[in-house]
Amino acid sequence: MESVTSPPSRRDQQRADTIAQIKAVARDQLTTAGPAAISLRAIARTMGMSAPALYRYFPGLDALVTALCADLYDELRRFMVARCDTLPETDMIGRLLTAARGFRLWAVRHRPEFTLMFASLVPGAVIAGPGCHSRDLDPEQEPYASMRRFSQVFGDMFHKVFHQSDAERGFTLRTPQPPPMTPGLREEIQRCATAIGADVPIEFGYAFHSFWIRLYGLVAMEVFGQLPVVQEAEALLDAELHDMAGQLGLNLTEFTASRAD
Repeated sequence: MESVTSPPSRRDQQRADTIAQIKAVARDQLTTAGPAAISLRAIARTMGMSAPALYRYFPGLDALVTALCADLYDELRRFMVARCDTLPETDMIGRLLTAARGFRLWAVRHRPEFTLMFASLVPGAVIAGPGCHSRDLDPEQEPYASMRRFSQVFGDMFHKVFHQSDAERGFTLRTPQPPPMTPGLREEIQRCATAIGADVPIEFGYAFHSFWIRLYGLVAMEVFGQLPVVQEAEALLDAELHDMAGQLGLNLTEFTASRAD
């Protein structure tokens, strides 16, 4: 017999609605004036509440920012997945490239949110501070947990591309040639790849790490108005993705030809 989930009580529903409203007002502050503008006092004033009353829902501003970031990472992940789901499950390379394009598209449409998530030192948004090591991060703690779920969109697809047969993939995967690495770097690269679901050899783990750094850097430069070829940003992304795919060991020329057969 299937278990039946009881609906939330009226009190629990009211609390959930209030939390959602608080986060919505915080996001409005963010999009209007940037990450530093998020203020519990201003939120309370907008909602007609006292500032101390907000502490029944969030213990402080840091906790609210963390909750908002978690929601935004999940929103970004859903946006990317929805775009990928327009392609067949077997088209993992197409889905990987579509996810990268979706990441850029969401970022340029949501510049303040991207800034809070990926380029802000606002307490509650920072995932790894100075001197932090990847092994010290708690995978269940927000906003790192939501960031990992977002990252796993890329990691899971790259894992599947690596483990596909040549026939499924449409070409033979080339093994990337990474630069010399210290033992510590190799260990951390492998740990990060495993954390996002990419169970691949170190050569591919490093290539994937480099792929993410280049993708993030390109998108961040566009979001922050530092990209010289701003009028052709989308075309530049596609050109870079073609080159980055080669570094991942993917042969897009053979892949495109195999799809045309």
